[in-house]
Amino acid sequence: MRLIPINSAEAIFEPFFDGAINDLAKWTIDAPGATGTTHTQSWAFVIIDWTCPAPDGLVLRLHRRYETFDCSRYDRLLACLNLPEESVVTIIAETDVGVLRRSGEPIGATRREEWLPLEGAQQIRAVTIEVRHPAQQTGSGWLMWLGLQHTGRLVDHLAQWAGYDERWEKYLQPADFEPAFKSSYGLMVNDAELDAVRRQFAADRDVTRELRAVADIALRLRPESLIGENMNFWDTNMLRRERDIGKMISIHGANAAQAGLLWKDKQLCRLAARFALSIACCERWEDIFFVHTPGSAWDQRGFVPSIAAWDCALILDLCGEWFTPVGRDLILKRLAYDGHGPMCQAVWKWEYMFYTNQLAWIAPARLYSLLVLEQTMPSRQEPHPRPPSRVAPHTDDAWNNLQENLSRCLLADGGYLEGPMYFSWVARQAALGTHLYARARRRQVRDIVSPALLKTGRFAEMLLSTDDNRDMIIICDAAFISGEGAAFLAWLMPDSHWVTIYRKQLKRCGSAPLLLALRYASEVPEKGPELSPFLDMPDNGLMCSVRKLGAEYVKLFLMGNLAGGGHQHEDKGNFILECAGDSFTFDFGVVDYANPITDLLKTAQRHNLLTPWCDTERPKPQNPMPVDVKPQGRGDAVQFHASMDLAAGWNGWYKQWQRTWDSPTPNVVTITDEWALNRGEGVIFHWTTPLPMRIAGDEVIVEGRRACAHIRIPAGTEARIEQLPLQDPRRTEAEATRRDIAQFGLHPAETQPLLTFRQRGQSGVMRVEVRFV
Repeated sequence: MRLIPINSAEAIFEPFFDGAINDLAKWTIDAPGATGTTHTQSWAFVIIDWTCPAPDGLVLRLHRRYETFDCSRYDRLLACLNLPEESVVTIIAETDVGVLRRSGEPIGATRREEWLPLEGAQQIRAVTIEVRHPAQQTGSGWLMWLGLQHTGRLVDHLAQWAGYDERWEKYLQPADFEPAFKSSYGLMVNDAELDAVRRQFAADRDVTRELRAVADIALRLRPESLIGENMNFWDTNMLRRERDIGKMISIHGANAAQAGLLWKDKQLCRLAARFALSIACCERWEDIFFVHTPGSAWDQRGFVPSIAAWDCALILDLCGEWFTPVGRDLILKRLAYDGHGPMCQAVWKWEYMFYTNQLAWIAPARLYSLLVLEQTMPSRQEPHPRPPSRVAPHTDDAWNNLQENLSRCLLADGGYLEGPMYFSWVARQAALGTHLYARARRRQVRDIVSPALLKTGRFAEMLLSTDDNRDMIIICDAAFISGEGAAFLAWLMPDSHWVTIYRKQLKRCGSAPLLLALRYASEVPEKGPELSPFLDMPDNGLMCSVRKLGAEYVKLFLMGNLAGGGHQHEDKGNFILECAGDSFTFDFGVVDYANPITDLLKTAQRHNLLTPWCDTERPKPQNPMPVDVKPQGRGDAVQFHASMDLAAGWNGWYKQWQRTWDSPTPNVVTITDEWALNRGEGVIFHWTTPLPMRIAGDEVIVEGRRACAHIRIPAGTEARIEQLPLQDPRRTEAEATRRDIAQFGLHPAETQPLLTFRQRGQSGVMRVEVRFV
């Protein structure tokens, strides 16, 4: 048994997060009495799933015996799992002082590191972890790590980062310093642009509402109190330690810098500089010890170093006059050591990053930090002449990497496989990176922007939502659309439906706080083009119909598949039906990744699909789907017809599944599923919506604000309406500091309404007729 030290007071003995070095195979994993239990090694945890708990609530029992396990230097055993609300974790340890046992309190809105006092034990002979959940329903969670802790030494360990004050005497100018309120390097905004932005926006309280709000939040914080052993990943609680939940040192400084420069506010500008120095004094620019676990090669693709590097580079650029040479050199050192290195390593190691959002994700920070280093290196040249920049070739390489990424991750028809949230983030990052590189190389943004981005107007029209309360149809891993991304795309393609989406979002949510987004937004037209009645994107596997029903729109969107896409759900054949400003069927996307309900939202049973019916396990397709699944159809301003062959990829559950959509007029839609099974009791048709539903005789009525859908209950089926768990209010409260979600997100309700029709047999036809009134 080998303990892996992670600091002077703690060690881990089971790194479930790293499948290359953990001992998952040596554990007995079961849950007697529960149904549908599975476990799967994932990228940073082991996913556990269950269809229904045992009668006593048991959903997981994890057990292992040890020949030698010396725990003498520690006084607690720790178990870190991510579980649904109200779950209870019990830890049992067989030791040389007897059997020790402790059950924690029911879990609330955030993850807890459960602990068991070792009571002087020197040796552990066996460990058992049990998880119980009170609700007899499907659930999911993560195994993250097991470890040991010495509570006395931990106090001293954490005290190392106490004692910083806000004076920063050798690093910052004093509070009475009189700045010029000019950008140091002119990368994000030059002097002329800054004057123009001040004239246009400084007094516009409506447009700058969110920037004022986030600046006020920053003013209430003391950045020095957030210095610690890690630089946390924004305010996401997906991986971080329990003691760091709710602590966010990033973003605030960047917000303060932009607001301080816009409004010539000394307090905000100096506060921004304090945030940069506080980030620079965090021991590691990583969110969690996984990255520096001895013996592990696990990495997080440079995400957290990019967050730290972005904030520090932006603050040096906008508020650089507040730093002394010592303070500036400290931040430049961290940019080179702890920013550039991990981002390069991720790009060199992980080829898939060029085919997904992830390279674009880190690209602006990579470029910004390198461009700042270009401006300042060598910082020690005397008595030698200044050489050509030795940093610039690295900057050019980062720029070329971004262009290659965009050419590979964006499809020929303008589509994108990871859904609208990740695409809008890719667009945001591409915009920032392009702006910075163009500024540094004295080029125009439009002259060097990736041609692949200019094709995405079709993607905007395909996913544009006619729901009054949505900007885009939320497919794949999506929770919101980036405001900065929407602004840039609308500016870049003023004749596209990115304009429609941006104007709708602006009215619904207001402007994002980034100064650059405000500048782009000032040139966006007031209105987008007319909608096409029929649109097909075969590369992406997407199709939609948009028709008028009187003065209202009816939109029917079909979800297909291009093999192997990332951030996908089990949703091939899913359909979204909107009418009169409401979503009569809906894709709930995802919620915060730290919320275990996210894994359930990806399942077929949470989408508008036909799934096999089985009470002992959850039927599911492969995800990602390894084959193309694409709709074939036609339509015009009156009628629409489409079909999809959907049996492939279902791991042998289906012999046949052919789905068709027939809509001869906008007010009538019929969904027909012809099916045959290899196993199971029959099939279940799932209809999920945020709207209220009720059964009335042989119909189900879905009630919108300006229209109702009447769904005829198919003959020979059983109709049920359920309320599935969605967003616990405690989670909503815990996530309140996520300003992007708070501003642009969908604000999910506590439950997800689900209508099901159950049809028994081994083959048959399920015909669901929908009529709008």
